[in-house]
Amino acid sequence: MPQIRLMGSNDDDVRRTADAVVRALSAWPETRVGDVSNPVPNRRGSGCRIYIEVLADVATDGVEVTVERDDQAQPRRTARAELPAGRGRRLPR
Repeated sequence: MPQIRLMGSNDDDVRRTADAVVRALSAWPETRVGDVSNPVPNRRGSGCRIYIEVLADVATDGVEVTVERDDQAQPRRTARAELPAGRGRRLPR
């Protein structure tokens, strides 16, 4: 099941953000909010994590919403320079 994980070092900020995300997703007709976890303490450091299950609502007349990120740079494919040919010399031991 698709999930959103919210995490941060301040418990109150994470809870407020989770409440806002749940309200926004609930108001959107194409999504349905499933279970929302209780705050889970972070493994390292302070703060917590909250998991929100999100489902596509099947009663939306076949409307599909796709979100793509465009803020990430595309991976560059550069040719590697070849090493110069060796001269057959051995390094002293």
